[in-house]
Amino acid sequence: MRAPETGSDPIAQLTLEEVSAAIQALPHGGSDDATREFRLPPQIRASVSPILTALRWGAVMFGLVFAAPLASEGDLNVVTTLSVVLFMTSWRTFRPNRLASNQPLHQVLVFTDAIIIGVAVGWSGGLESPYIFCVVVVALVGAFGWGMARGLSVSAVASVSVIAGLAWASETGLTNETDRLTSQSSLTAVVFMFVAVTIAAFARNRLLDAETRRVQLAGKVDALSETNDLLHLLNEVARTLPVSLDLREAIDSTRVQLTKAFSPDTLSLLIYDDQNDEWTPHISDGCVVHPATGSDHLPVPLRATLVDKRPLLDPRLTPGEGINPRSQSGMYALLRSRNHTVGAIAIEHTEAMRYTERDLRILSGLSDVLALTVDNARWFGRLRTLGANEERTRIARDLHDRLGQWLTYISFELERIIDDGDGTSPELDRLHNDVGQAIDELRETLRQLRSGVTEDDSLADVAADMIRRLQDRSELTITLTVPNPEQRLAVPVENELLRILQEALANVEKHAHAASVEVRWDVDTAGRGVLTVTDNGSGFDVASGVRETAYGLVGMRERADVIGARLKIESGLTVGTTVTVTAGATDERTLASGAESGAINQGAPT
Repeated sequence: MRAPETGSDPIAQLTLEEVSAAIQALPHGGSDDATREFRLPPQIRASVSPILTALRWGAVMFGLVFAAPLASEGDLNVVTTLSVVLFMTSWRTFRPNRLASNQPLHQVLVFTDAIIIGVAVGWSGGLESPYIFCVVVVALVGAFGWGMARGLSVSAVASVSVIAGLAWASETGLTNETDRLTSQSSLTAVVFMFVAVTIAAFARNRLLDAETRRVQLAGKVDALSETNDLLHLLNEVARTLPVSLDLREAIDSTRVQLTKAFSPDTLSLLIYDDQNDEWTPHISDGCVVHPATGSDHLPVPLRATLVDKRPLLDPRLTPGEGINPRSQSGMYALLRSRNHTVGAIAIEHTEAMRYTERDLRILSGLSDVLALTVDNARWFGRLRTLGANEERTRIARDLHDRLGQWLTYISFELERIIDDGDGTSPELDRLHNDVGQAIDELRETLRQLRSGVTEDDSLADVAADMIRRLQDRSELTITLTVPNPEQRLAVPVENELLRILQEALANVEKHAHAASVEVRWDVDTAGRGVLTVTDNGSGFDVASGVRETAYGLVGMRERADVIGARLKIESGLTVGTTVTVTAGATDERTLASGAESGAINQGAPT
């Protein structure tokens, strides 16, 4: 082994910061250890042990001054007592009593000090001993450390020990001055000890009361600060309520407010569909969330919040438990409105201990307003969807009366110009064909806008006509199967299912790159209908997460939500897509009563 080089002493190479850190890492001792269980301000606790140590040594010095003449005359009792009190004072200087400790050992040690010093003082003259103030200091320590009752108990034990020490000295023949216990000086010493104990206990109580008031005042200041922060956030959120009746706008506003308040690395807003017991993500910043998650498959903290019905703070997340597997701390809260669970919020950070109880209280107050915002937006979306038929008819009428007439007029004029011309013009012919195609597309749009389920025209009839027109203008092969054409659902329910079918077929036509589509509409005798649309197109990865711009699937889910139906989307890359909508008699009552169901946001491309 190579010998260490000169100057390579590791201690000598330590920096000042490293030495300081090493000292702070050592176990607490001395005065800090003696008063660490005392509920007093740090600056007062830091001065308690030095003051008590000064009183101990002061009592020893006082006794030494008056005991010096006796010691010079050969009084061995005084010298013996001096040795004992010096040892005990030195010992308590380096190992102070653990004040206010609830451990029996620390309390017994005070009585042990009183017995030892009491016997030593009794040995050198009893209550008239020059070291009597050492006994007084021990009683004062008991009173200040544990209160008046403990101080009087220590005083009584010390007094009995003094008497026992004096009696022992008398029996051994070292002194015959047992009458000292009845002298006026002895009475003065007892009174002085009682006064010292009373003052120490009074000072202790006043300091504790002052600290209690300080803590309460600090708590009120913190509460006022939290209230001020919460009111500020609530004010900002409340100002967005009048303009947040659109669900997407409400969600965007929610994202802004939560990001501004907590600066999370991961933010997720899940909305609950109570009929299907599914949670669908509307915000998934910094994480990947499955488009539809059952309550049993939620992350552990969210499940705990759902059970306890109260916000949850986890300052040290177990790896993999959060929505983001890398998160190390998080807060979770339910969104509840009208005594129903609307959704849930998850806020996480990759830094442990990032959030505190103060942050949780702010989130708790903020979640009530956010729940109201989201719930209002969902209800407005339902009402808007239910009133869309009237608006659809008005738009169709305007398109027909204005745009349709203008396009027809342009087509007639182009025909007249072509017929009146000396020769054919390729540009005019092409323009005439384009206008004709535009008229055909407008007519198809008007048919879709005007088409709807009525008492006379069922969903099966309207769907067959719509599929026929789609096949005429595209290369898709579409098969419609209706096992029970005589069975029907309520007209409003079938109308919303028709719009879902239109959106599903539009997705297939625009994005799926499919060759064939199978549509099945089946209503059983119990009044439960299932609409299924299956294509053999390219499909997409449903489990890959949520894309909030997938407005086509969002609209389908919102329409299913209006009638209380269940929408299920199954897909995979290169295996096609299946859209299944299940509606029934219960869902018709939901439509009629406007009962709550979850507005679900499906995050996949349209």
